[in-house]
Amino acid sequence: MRRWLAPLFLWLCAACSVARPSTLPSSEPWIVAVKSAGIPKSMPWYSHFAEHTWVDAKLGDEQRWLRAEVRSRSSGAVCGPISAAQARDDWRWGDEAVRVHAVIVGERAQRIAQSLEAATARVAPRYDGGYVAWPGPNSNTFVRELTFELPDLAFVFDHNALGKDFTWARVGPTASRTGLELNTWPVGVALALCEGVELHLLQLTFALRVWPPRLAMPFLPAIPWERAPGGG
Repeated sequence: MRRWLAPLFLWLCAACSVARPSTLPSSEPWIVAVKSAGIPKSMPWYSHFAEHTWVDAKLGDEQRWLRAEVRSRSSGAVCGPISAAQARDDWRWGDEAVRVHAVIVGERAQRIAQSLEAATARVAPRYDGGYVAWPGPNSNTFVRELTFELPDLAFVFDHNALGKDFTWARVGPTASRTGLELNTWPVGVALALCEGVELHLLQLTFALRVWPPRLAMPFLPAIPWERAPGGG
């Protein structure tokens, strides 16, 4: 039993940790990174607590990166090329720190990266004029739908990713695939190794994380606070 306890512990640490884009491994030919950043300050004040989530993928070498996201109400769901500098930038929109919620490498990353454009195309029609900031579907709902299309894409959303749980009714695995969730758009619950215990109320998430231990409350960073890249 002890032989598998240590690898399981290390896997849980890696699966539930938060990194920065500048620390993504340069030697890996295939990388998939799930990221989020705060909503730009140019948006209405009441949206500033929310997080925007997207997926970046490195396709075999440093010169080929893709980004899949719903950038805005009018953009629709897009999956297109970005530069390595964009992929490794610790900031977005000039002043919002980027957080990495999952770093996937190797064959698993290759499977996701090679299917990302097709998966985006399958989900995209829902976001052609169908974007709703609250309760959804929005940019976070889009990334959640990508996890349905791409079974290898598993991670824990930021708890302020408003719209990540938007659905009329769903029972199934959590986004990390380490537990189960029951959701309707007004209320839902999740119980998982990485998500911990979550209550979803009107698309707001209240959570007690198991590893790393954290308390997550709407409108606030997770407690204990995380440090912004390059600062305290």
